[in-house]
Parts: sequence; C-alpha cells; structure tokens
Amino acid sequence: MNGWGRFIDDLAAAGAALLNEGRSGLQPLVEPVTSLVSRDVVLTELRQLVGAVSQSPRFAEVRDLKLFDIVHRPGQSLHQALSELPRAVPFGAARVSGEVDQTLPAYEQHWQRAANAALALEGYVDSVGRLPDHTAWYVLRDLADLSACLPYLDRDLSERLLPRLKAGEDLGVPYAMLTSAGHDALRLVAGEVRSRVPAHERSAKAPGLLLSDAPVAGGELSRAVSGYLRRVVSRADNLAVADLRALTRLITLGSESTAKVLERVSTAVPEAAAAAQVLRELAPLAASLRESPCRSSASPHLDVVGGASELQARTATYARLAQRLPADASDDDLRRLAAPALEFAEHIPVMAQTVEVCVRDSLAAGVLLVPNHGTESSRTSMAWVTPRMVPQQGGPPTVQQAARQLAAAAAPIRPAIRLAQRHLAQHRTAAANPAQRAVDAAIHQAGAARGQLRTVLGRRLTEQPGVLSAALPAHPRLAPTRPDPTARR
Repeated sequence: MNGWGRFIDDLAAAGAALLNEGRSGLQPLVEPVTSLVSRDVVLTELRQLVGAVSQSPRFAEVRDLKLFDIVHRPGQSLHQALSELPRAVPFGAARVSGEVDQTLPAYEQHWQRAANAALALEGYVDSVGRLPDHTAWYVLRDLADLSACLPYLDRDLSERLLPRLKAGEDLGVPYAMLTSAGHDALRLVAGEVRSRVPAHERSAKAPGLLLSDAPVAGGELSRAVSGYLRRVVSRADNLAVADLRALTRLITLGSESTAKVLERVSTAVPEAAAAAQVLRELAPLAASLRESPCRSSASPHLDVVGGASELQARTATYARLAQRLPADASDDDLRRLAAPALEFAEHIPVMAQTVEVCVRDSLAAGVLLVPNHGTESSRTSMAWVTPRMVPQQGGPPTVQQAARQLAAAAAPIRPAIRLAQRHLAQHRTAAANPAQRAVDAAIHQAGAARGQLRTVLGRRLTEQPGVLSAALPAHPRLAPTRPDPTARR
C-alpha cells in the first residue's frame, strides 16, 4: 500500500475507534488541551485536503451556503462547511507529539493517533490537487467519510469536556466551539457527497488453492496472500531476479514481523511461541537466498514486486500493534492480534514452495542464469549459464540449493500453526457489540479501515434524524411555532 493509502487508513481506523468509544463511559478528559489540539489538527488537514482536491480558492468571499452550491459544487461546498467549523483552542496552544502517550485513556490515545495520521497526510496536499477527475472523486469520497465523522466526534468530545467545565475550569470557549451550529451544514454536505460518489472498495480475488497443501482460510488477508502467490506462480518459468528478491524479502521481513507478534501474544496463545521460533530460523535462510548469485533474462514484473511490498507492510502493521499493546493487555486483545498473524504465518510454507517451484522452472527454461567461474579467477571472465549447459563447478546451482533448503525449513511450522489456531477456536469470544468488532477489524486489517469506518459511521447516522427534519417543539404538548410571514426581518 502506498503512503497515502496507509495514512488515510490510519486516520480512518482512529476515527472508527473514536466513534465507537465516544458514547461509552463519557469519562472526563485527563488532558483536554491535547485532545482539543488533536481535533483541530484533524479538522485543519481535512479542510486543506478537501480544498486541494476540489480546487477551492484559498481565499474566497464568505457567503451563505446555498442548496444550489451543495448540489452542483459539492466539493467546494464541503470545503466551505469545514471552513465554517471553528478551532476549539487558539493556534499554537500546544504541539502535537508524534508519539502516543500510553498513560492516557484509550479515547485520548485515539485522538493522538488521528492527529498523527492527519499530519502525515499534509505532504499530499499538492499531489491531490493534480489528480485526474475520476481518481479525484474517489479521494473526495474518502475525505467526505472522514468529514462526516466530525459532528459526532465533536459532540462526544464536548460531552467529555462538560464535567470539567461544570467543575469550574475555564473551558467555556472550547465547549462552545465543539457545539457550533456549523455541524448541521457539514453533515448535509458530507451526506450529499457520500450519496452521489460510490465508495472505492479494495477488492480481493476469490480464494483458491495455490498448491496442493495451500491453506484454505476465509480471512481477507488469506485471500490477498493466495491471490498474490497465484500471480507469482503464473510467472514461474519467466522469473526475474527482482521478482525472486521481492518474494524472499516478503518471507524474510514477514517472518520477522509475524514472529514479533506471536512472541508478544504467547502468554495468551502458548502454542504461538513454537511457530515464532520456526519463523525466526526461517528468516535468515530467505535472506541468504536473496544474495545467491544469479541473473535473469526476464524483466521485473511490477505486480510481483509491488504486491510483496504491500503484504510486507501489513505484517509490519501487526508488529507495530503488538508493540503498542500495554503490558497488562487482556488475553482477548492478545488473541485478536494473534489471529491475523497466524493467518499470514500459515502461508509461509506455501511461499517457500513457490520460491522453489519458480526457481526450478526458470532454471529449466533457461531464463534464470547461474555463474560459471571456469578456471579463471578474474571476475570479468565469469560466464552466466543455465544448468543444461553444465556449469564447470559441478552440482546444482547455489540458488536452487538455497530454494530447496528454504522449502524444507518452512514445513515444520504447519503443526505449530494448527495448534495455535485450535487454541483460538476454543477461546474465541464475541466482541462486546457489533461496533467494537468493526473497530477491531478497522485496526487489524490494513487496507480495509475506510470500509470499516463507513460501517461504524452508518450506525451513528441512524441515531439522529436527518439534517432537514423539522426541529421538535419544546414540549410534546406544544405545537411547533411557525414564522409569521408578515413579520419584518
């Protein structure tokens, strides 16, 4: 996944977590200024990005938002609605740290993560202004989803601010800013964009068997890995060195990241420790294969190289989550993190077999070349030949030996993975509510956070009437007051 997708997914995951936790408990804020500054950062960055992608003028005449503008210029209207939301605290009141304060409650940590992700997106302001129309609409839809959360996030934040306000703290101005009347206009404009622009979902290919002993798993990550390995196998007799290095790099770094996760969760899933040990032993073998001397007459396949980078980024995400878990994390939290790590690890033997198959077929096809030093010691006289040309050093090429060794070393991981997954199946418990399950999925499934954000946001949208619904009277016995058409304004 590229930088934009990763950062906007981080912001979506933080937004989904805030939506879910905002209405539960409503404990007073420990550090209100930090959360308020984080909120202002998210608002400011969304405003800049929406203005860039919709090509709104930076300085424009302030005027009332008209229905005509919302219908015919939704991007510019969204930018205006965001611009009308005031900051909660003065500019420069506090700085946003790149680190998340683990001592704060989870709700306030989510605000810090949202601010860090929003700041990371600042580097793309100029780029989104140059996107082609079709792509720009999808980007605007993602930004509209995030903008639609702000009225609910502000309301939840004001509720947590209220106890400290009642206790006499000088927080009246931030509370008024969070309850601004501009939220209604933002809800209306964001809803218009969301209703007219389809969400750009990340689709995964249908699951299927790669090799005879490929795992059959129903998870999104499992489908992604299976689809990637099918693409690699389709190039088996036309393997480039760059393809080989990309695949072995995925095994090396993916094994190391997954081992970190499994070691972290081993207190809740004891069987995960054995799988982590095998992965630790496997990583150096895959790394050494990347250094095996070989050349190829085939050009690199971008889908193979790029797909390996994206999957490796997912495993790195799990490793970061494992590091962020507090020392006293519950067994349920550890098991939830163990599930995607095991889902990736069960594909490691198939990856290793894929390397062996591709190396064997490409050598046989004469595409992958190995060194033939001959009797000369000079590097300039070294020739590159195929096994059919009988290298003078004798025996199979080093790269083929390394590929066989890698496949053999990966096989022992299967029993440990099965035991760990059996443990998870025995202790699997449902989350406290559907919204919590959506939040867990948003955090643990890199690349799917935006879809999960829309799921959580949809539940919050059903809690209130539509923006254009008539206001309720002061008391059920009273009729709504109608304006006098003859009254002077």
